[in-house]
Amino acid sequence: MPACVTPSVALGMRPAQPQDAAFLMQLFAESQKQLAGLLSNEALWRSLVEMQFRGRTISYAARHPHAEDSILQGEDGQPVGRLLLDRLADCWQIVDIAVLAARRGQGFGAGVLRLCQRQAAAAGARLELQVRPENPARRLYERLGFKAVSEDAVTVKMIWSAAE
Repeated sequence: MPACVTPSVALGMRPAQPQDAAFLMQLFAESQKQLAGLLSNEALWRSLVEMQFRGRTISYAARHPHAEDSILQGEDGQPVGRLLLDRLADCWQIVDIAVLAARRGQGFGAGVLRLCQRQAAAAGARLELQVRPENPARRLYERLGFKAVSEDAVTVKMIWSAAE
């Protein structure tokens, strides 16, 4: 995919490669706040995070076998995040989007979402994603025009359509 420019950041994207596994694991580990109480036992914490990462990877591959796995890159070419996008005929599912904690708030998430919106609109598709209700990224999704269509204690399903 081509690089795009947002007001605050230059964003590059490239297909994920097997050598990105350590970066993807690091990105996943940053999101496991529910295991923070185990950090005093680093071996146990790492073991649980690795097990959950493997499980999630297998689950995503089974549920979204044709999804495009992309690494988001900063202006220096270093990985800053990930986009896992399943382009179905009329509904593109953002299966996973994540940015390193140290790089959040710099426009990477908004930049890749705007790119997805432009491409989905051109293809006549809507975008769909799920987010935890307490996740601060929900505010970004709402600011970019995603609307909550269902919500429970664990998941908010959100949809964006160029028609709206």
